[in-house]
Amino acid sequence: MNKLLSSLINFHVNEELKNSYNISDRLLYRVWNNIILRNEIHKHILKFIKHSDEDLDISGYSKFKNKSYITTLTWRGNTLPDKDEYPPFLTNLYLHGSSKMLTLTTLPNTITTLAFHNRFNQVIPPGTLPNSLTTLTFGDCFNQVVPPGTLPNSLTTLTFGSCFNQVVPPGTLPNNLTTLTFGHCFDQKVLPNTLPNSLTTLTLGNLIQIVLPNTLPNSLTTLTLGYCFNQVVLPGTLPNSLTTLTLGYCFNQVILPDTLPNSLTTLTFGNDFNQVVLPGTLPNSLTALTFGVCFNQVILPGTLPNSLTTLSFGYDFNQVIRPGTLPNSLTTLTFGCNFNQVIRPNTLPNSLTTLKFGSHYRHVVRPGTLPNSLTTLSFGYDFNQVILPGTLPNSLTTLTLPVSFNRAILPNTLPNSLTTLTFSVCFDQVIRPDSLPNSLTTLTFGDCFNQIILPGRLPNSLTTLTFGDCFNQVVLPGTLPNSLTTLTFDDCFNQIILPGRLPNSLTTLIFGRYFNQVVPPETLPNSLSTLTFGNDFNQVVLPDTLPNSLTTLTFDHAFNQVILPGTLPNSLTTLTFGDCFNQVVPPGTLPNSLTTLTFGRNFNQVVLPGTLPNSLTTLTFSYNFNQVNLPGTLPNSLTKLTLGGKKLKKFI
Repeated sequence: MNKLLSSLINFHVNEELKNSYNISDRLLYRVWNNIILRNEIHKHILKFIKHSDEDLDISGYSKFKNKSYITTLTWRGNTLPDKDEYPPFLTNLYLHGSSKMLTLTTLPNTITTLAFHNRFNQVIPPGTLPNSLTTLTFGDCFNQVVPPGTLPNSLTTLTFGSCFNQVVPPGTLPNNLTTLTFGHCFDQKVLPNTLPNSLTTLTLGNLIQIVLPNTLPNSLTTLTLGYCFNQVVLPGTLPNSLTTLTLGYCFNQVILPDTLPNSLTTLTFGNDFNQVVLPGTLPNSLTALTFGVCFNQVILPGTLPNSLTTLSFGYDFNQVIRPGTLPNSLTTLTFGCNFNQVIRPNTLPNSLTTLKFGSHYRHVVRPGTLPNSLTTLSFGYDFNQVILPGTLPNSLTTLTLPVSFNRAILPNTLPNSLTTLTFSVCFDQVIRPDSLPNSLTTLTFGDCFNQIILPGRLPNSLTTLTFGDCFNQVVLPGTLPNSLTTLTFDDCFNQIILPGRLPNSLTTLIFGRYFNQVVPPETLPNSLSTLTFGNDFNQVVLPDTLPNSLTTLTFDHAFNQVILPGTLPNSLTTLTFGDCFNQVVPPGTLPNSLTTLTFGRNFNQVVLPGTLPNSLTTLTFSYNFNQVNLPGTLPNSLTKLTLGGKKLKKFI
C-alpha cells in the first residue's frame, strides 16, 4: 500500500494536459505539478487510511484529534455526539451502548449503515433515521413496533435480531427495500401488500404461520423459510421470480405439483424433510437440489428434471438408484454418510464430472460403473476395496482415497488422465512399477505411509510430492523425478539427504518438525528458491550450502547457530529466524538482496551499523528485543519496522 501511494504521489502528469481544452485536465495539471499540494494530498490520504475505522466513547472522542478522517465509527456509551460534531465523511455507525435510552435525533445525514447493539430496545419515532440510510441492523433484544414512516425510503437492507416478533403493517417497509431478514423469534402472519415490490431477498426466521398466496412480491428471487416452518406451501404462494428456495430445519410436508415456480434454480431442504418427491413436482428450471439429513426416499425415474446439474443427498439417504433416475444434465453428485448401495452400470449419467461418496460406502466399484465423463472422484472414510483395472475412466483427473484405504495399487489401474492423487491416513503399500501414470503431477501420501520408494516408481510428470507424518526413509539416487518442483516432508522425516538426490528442477523444499541433519554442500539444487526447516533443525549451515537461486529461507523454533559471512546467497530476499535464535549477526552476513528480515522471540542482540543491507524494506523484532538503536543502523530503504508486535511505519 505504501509503495503504491508513493508511486501515485510521484506520478508525473502528462504535459499535454497543460494546454488541454478540458478545464478539469488543466486544473489537474496545475494541482499535481505543485509539490506542496501533492504532499498535502499524500498526508491526508495516509490519515484517512489510519483513522478511517475507530472505536471510541464520548470521552475518547472529545480528545480525538483526527475526527475528520473517520468513515466507520463504533460508538460505546449512551451519550451520542451532537449532530454537528459527527465526522463529516462518516458513513458507517455501530452503536454499542448499554440498555439505557439513546437520543437518536442527532444522527447525521451522511451515514448509510447503522447497527444497534444487542441490548437496544426502544421505539424509534418517525423522522429519526436519516434519509441517507441504506442498511439498518437491529440487535437481538429489539422488539418494538415500527410505525409506518419510521424507515426512510433510501433503505435497501433491513435486519431484525433474534427477539423481534411484532406485526409489520402494510406501508411500514419502504419501496426501495431489497433485502429483509427476520430473526429467530419472528412468527407473525405476513399480510398481503406488506412486502414491497422491490424486495429480492427474504429470510423468515422462525415462522410457523402459513404463507398465503399473493403475500410474496413478484420481485422476490431468494426465500429462506425459518427453523420451525412446517406448513403446506400452497400452489400460487411462491412467485414466478423466485430462483432460490431454502426450507427450514423442521419442514416435512409433501410438495404439491405446481407449487414450485418454473423460475426456481436452487432448492434446499432442511434437516427433517423425508417425503416422497413425485414426478412433475420439481420444475424444469432447477439446477441445484440439496436434501437434508433425514431424507431417505426412493427417487423414481422422471422425478429429477433434465435441467439438474448438482445433486446432494444428506446423512440418512440409502436407497438403490435405478438406471434412468439421474438426468443426463447432472455434473456433480454427492452422497451422504449412510449411502452404501451397489451402483450398477448405466446408473450414473455420461454428463457426470464430480462424484463424492460418503463415509459408509464400502462396495467394490465394478468396471463400467463410472462414466467416461468423470474427472473428480472421492471415496468416504470406510472405503477399503481393491480398485480393479478398467474401473476408473480415462477422463479422471483427480482421485482422493479415504482414511481407511490401504490396498495395493495394481499396475494399469490408474488412468493416464490422472493428474492429482491423494492417499489418506492408513495407506502404507509399496509403490509398484507402472502403478502411477505418467500424467500424474501432484501426489500426496497420508500419515501412515512409510515405504522405501525405489528409483523409477515416481513418474517423470510429477511436480508436487508430499509425504505424511510417519515417512522416514532414505531418499535413494534417482528416486525423485527431474520434473519435481515442490517437495514436502512431514514431522518424522530425519534422514540425511546426500548430494545428487534432489532433482535440479526443485524450487520448493519443506522439512518437517523432527528433521535435524547436516545439509552437506552441493545437496540443494541450483533451482531451489524456497527452503523451510522445521521445528527441531539446529545445524550449522556451511558456506556454499545454500544455492544462489534461493530467495526465501525459513528457520523454525530450535535453530540457534552463528551465520557465517558468505553463507547466505546474494539471491535471498526473505529470511525468517525462529524463537530460539539469539546470535550476533556480524556486518556483511546479510546479503544486499534481502528485503524482508524477521527475528524470533528470543533474539536480543545489538545490531551494529552496516549489518542491515540497504535493500531491506521490512524488519521485525519480537517481544524480547530490547537493544538501543545505534545511529546508522536502520537503512534508508526501510518502510516497515515492527518492535515487539508494535508496527512503526516509515513513509517516503
